[in-house]
Amino acid sequence: MKSIRESRSFDIAKLWVSRTAFYVLFLFLSFGLSHYIVLNYGPSTYNMASARYLISAIIQSEAAIMAIIVTLSLVAVELASSSYSVRMIDLLKLYNPDFWILMVVYIISMVFSMFVLKSIPDESTANMELMVSFAYHTGVYSFLILFPYLFRTLKMLKPSTLLNMQAMKLTAHNITKAISSDAGIVQKKDPIQPIIDIVSGSLLNHDFETTRNGINIIGIRAREIFIHNDLEETERKMVANYIFSRLARYGKFTLTNNDEDATFIVLKNLEMLWDELKKKDPSESVLQASSSLEQIGTVSADLYHKNVLSTVTNQLYDIGQKALDKNYDGEVSRIIDSLASVCISCIEKRTDPRLVDNIIHSISILGMKASETEQESSVSQSIESLDALKLSLELVDVPEYQRLYEKADKIAGSIRQN
Repeated sequence: MKSIRESRSFDIAKLWVSRTAFYVLFLFLSFGLSHYIVLNYGPSTYNMASARYLISAIIQSEAAIMAIIVTLSLVAVELASSSYSVRMIDLLKLYNPDFWILMVVYIISMVFSMFVLKSIPDESTANMELMVSFAYHTGVYSFLILFPYLFRTLKMLKPSTLLNMQAMKLTAHNITKAISSDAGIVQKKDPIQPIIDIVSGSLLNHDFETTRNGINIIGIRAREIFIHNDLEETERKMVANYIFSRLARYGKFTLTNNDEDATFIVLKNLEMLWDELKKKDPSESVLQASSSLEQIGTVSADLYHKNVLSTVTNQLYDIGQKALDKNYDGEVSRIIDSLASVCISCIEKRTDPRLVDNIIHSISILGMKASETEQESSVSQSIESLDALKLSLELVDVPEYQRLYEKADKIAGSIRQN
């Protein structure tokens, strides 16, 4: 059964209800305060001529302030869309109830005040004094609510607020909807892409805090999907593939822009997600981890990000070891293949031989262990991978690489004999 947090409509409704409740409470407080002031310090009776001037001034002030509110809101939207993404325009329309509440309040206040202004007679009556007082109270309220609106608007311009608003759209339902959409509109419905747009722009602007927050928000929301959804197997695989592929793609982007810190945050969130997915679908978790790490590892080898490369290969090896212990033969063969792909990229780029040696050593241990436990797919894959590495190493006329060629040949022979 889907969690209530998975409903985007619930998120929006909850926001609108909470903000409306705030302004209603503020209305009672404002009316109570202004009524107390009028009751204790105001005149006992109203002069109708003065009342006309007062209400006329209130109407004109509210009209001017309303124009300023609209201008401020448009500037805020423009700043958000130009700094992050044009998708922020639609987002701010949905997740900014304060603006629409203020518009309604000001329109009602001005229309009522104009009605009162038109109805004011030359002589004061009890009913008219009540209406003038109410117009005065609504005017005071319309001025006071500018303060919470201003604070709310300034808060909405913070990158973390925009990211959290966009993250509300990251649900299993929206992901499957985006996947099943036609190719022409899938980008428009993609719930992760707007967040990726924001963190990509922040990365290029060297705004590391926004980059880190955006990646972590994707990780947290994705983890909630795996925790709070009882998805069918096919749907779970679709959602998992979507999330892991997007994060892996962004991990490659961080490497091409030489930001290893951001890459390590991506790797941290990937690890958190495949650990969570493992609780419901262990084999799928291994496959997704293998695919994601292979993509990032291949790019790190091409661009020679040594620290990332070392971390990726170690993670692949650790996952392979744990999968072997659980007899996930097919999944381990995929891990071995990923290690080999990363290793070939290292050889092609003439990476530090010690890194290549480490990968060959990892494949050899996985292959020997698979042979001992009679996991045939993994054994076959380890032999094929070592043979592929031998072909690549053979082409490199460097003593260290030739030594590694001999080592790979010897290990492959040992696995065959077992």
